[in-house]
Amino acid sequence: MVATLIRIPEEEHEFYKEYAYKSGISLSEFFRMAAREVVPMKPKKKEYSFFDLGTKVVYKGKNGPIDGSVNHDKYLYEFEDKKRS
Repeated sequence: MVATLIRIPEEEHEFYKEYAYKSGISLSEFFRMAAREVVPMKPKKKEYSFFDLGTKVVYKGKNGPIDGSVNHDKYLYEFEDKKRS
């Protein structure tokens, strides 16, 4: 979270503080809720990369298999089978 400073008159501060206390929430949460009512946020569209698909396979050793680009599916499915067992 990011801290934001706002300036409001003292009377309003006391009123909002009392209202938040009676509602059982913090003053910060009161302002966050009020801001969300005025300007509702749109859910962020998730962006997926081709590289995020499937399971990441981790190999022991320095560089992994030399033929990984050719036999990628073989290693991936062997890894998945071992994970299920």
